[in-house]
Amino acid sequence: MRYTAGSMAVLAALVLLAGCRNETAPPKDVRPVQTLVASPTATTLAATYSGTVTARNESDQGFRVAGTVLRRLVEVGDHVEADQGLIELDPASLDLQLQAAKAQLDAARSKAAQAKVNLQRDAELLRQEFISQAEYDRSKVDHDASMSQMEMARAQYDEAGNQSGYGTLRAAVPGVVTDIKVDVGQVVNAGGLAVTIARDGDREVVVSVPESRVDQLRAGRDLTVTLWASPDKQYQARLRRIDPNTDTATRTYAAHVTILDPDPALLLGMTAYVHLPETLETGTFTVPLTAVVDKPEGSFVWVVDGQTSTASLRAVKVVSAQGDSAQIGEGLAQGDVVVTAGASFLHPGQKVLAVGTYGTED
Repeated sequence: MRYTAGSMAVLAALVLLAGCRNETAPPKDVRPVQTLVASPTATTLAATYSGTVTARNESDQGFRVAGTVLRRLVEVGDHVEADQGLIELDPASLDLQLQAAKAQLDAARSKAAQAKVNLQRDAELLRQEFISQAEYDRSKVDHDASMSQMEMARAQYDEAGNQSGYGTLRAAVPGVVTDIKVDVGQVVNAGGLAVTIARDGDREVVVSVPESRVDQLRAGRDLTVTLWASPDKQYQARLRRIDPNTDTATRTYAAHVTILDPDPALLLGMTAYVHLPETLETGTFTVPLTAVVDKPEGSFVWVVDGQTSTASLRAVKVVSAQGDSAQIGEGLAQGDVVVTAGASFLHPGQKVLAVGTYGTED
């Protein structure tokens, strides 16, 4: 049998149409993911934080009077004793104020002495009835006012004497000068910061701690400190406080660790390391860091429902992170199927296909 070219084209079209009718419907959106089955583990936790040696207490000092800086008696790094002179102001203006107060006191004394003589004379004249009682009363009022003015002038003179003494800024505490904010010739105001002194005594190390390790550090016992310059010597230490707010740049908390047995080898500014002893953490779940989804409201993981094969986001508490693993303290239960790879492509209710389920012990 022979077929024309037209009949062959019609036959081919029929075959294609039949093939289209037999095609199956496209599958629903299913994401392949890698998972693990959560099971509790016992994790050994330890940590070392680097920081700098600082003084526990610092004293910020300033002048009680205004003036012009005449000379600096100390420099940054000098050790000073209590009441030692630090900076001197030009005494010229302070001396003039003292002289003016002295002149006012002398004038008040003279006026008070004259008023006393007048009162005594008027008292005799009143006894002889040469003046009236009203005239005597006015003389007594003038006397009392003169005495009060003299007392006020004496107080002003004493204050001017104190102000003259304030022309030299003196150390309130013994310690090391860590900062000087004024220089010769500079005009300073009363109360302005001039010198900072790191007080002798307690020394501490300030370290930066990530938020996931704050609880571990709070619970830490038997902390030790070593110096970069002398790593073989250990100092016993304890946590004094953790700042309530994080650093705006690093988002870490500043922890202040007090050294219990400081010695002269601990110099301000030295690099030091705070060591937390190893502790056994039980009841946690170890998952890869790729499983943890960080959001502004906290940390989450994707958990797969075994019956519906759908993924849902669950809030968790990350206790610590070491290497490429994270320890989950809250939010997971034994047997939960956690997505470890492919989490960035998921949304709540997403159908998933597990292509690598395994336990944490593998």
